[in-house]
Amino acid sequence: MNDKNIHSTYLEKEHSTFFSKGKIKWEKTEAEVWAELSDKIVEKPSGREIVLIPGVLKYVAAAVLFFAVVLGAIAFFYQKTVVCNPGEHLTVQLPDESVVQLNAESGIKYYPLKWRFGRKVFLKGEAFFKVETGKKFSVISPEGATEVLGTSFNIYSRDEKYRVACLTGRVKVITNEKKSVILEPGSKTELKKGELILQKNHNVENIISWTNNQFFFAGTPLREVIDEIERQYGVTIRIQRELDKRNFAGNFPKKYNVEEVLDFVCTAMQINFVKQSENVFLVMENS
Repeated sequence: MNDKNIHSTYLEKEHSTFFSKGKIKWEKTEAEVWAELSDKIVEKPSGREIVLIPGVLKYVAAAVLFFAVVLGAIAFFYQKTVVCNPGEHLTVQLPDESVVQLNAESGIKYYPLKWRFGRKVFLKGEAFFKVETGKKFSVISPEGATEVLGTSFNIYSRDEKYRVACLTGRVKVITNEKKSVILEPGSKTELKKGELILQKNHNVENIISWTNNQFFFAGTPLREVIDEIERQYGVTIRIQRELDKRNFAGNFPKKYNVEEVLDFVCTAMQINFVKQSENVFLVMENS
């Protein structure tokens, strides 16, 4: 036997001896081994596990609901107020781009976040409206309401006096007693003793002359004229009671100062005025 055969025989003996020294016992089934491998392959998340107790979950839901209701209420009741001081005029643009021009000592209030559900403005004083076409537009005053779709109109609501003039479109005026009238362009209405008095073919351009700092009066009680001068110039003007109901007819521009305007009015009425102190005047009969 050559060396090559001796070496081969030796390897075979060694191989037989190694595997004969012990046996590998397969104590687990194939299914069990696969299950173990699957557990190792699918790793559990490393994040922290949060357990919500049912009672706590109930309070969390209630808190979320509470804040939702509060935020909804804030949005529902949120209002914007614009006030025009004596001696001023203001222009206000509403959410739908309708425009309101406020006369001196006037104010409006509206709800911006509810606007698309209802166009409604609350007015005290005097204002000229240019309304964009759309849903019903309402102006609420202490003495009544004005409803339009798309138009321009003027509202005067002071000291229980209520007057509405229509320039374009159609306007519906409703009193608190549910009496109503429809205004066409060039007509106006005034509330007197609970009744709406309609006047057609009226020069309504004179009514809104204040928007251009011009003031027209036709048979207007002197007390009302004096009140308007007070508002436009931010002064105090006292007037003797016996002069209150005398009527004035005339017009003047705001470019003149208050003393020049008072002189113009008093001369036309054959009465007089005196300056009592800074921005305080007295209108009286000629002595």
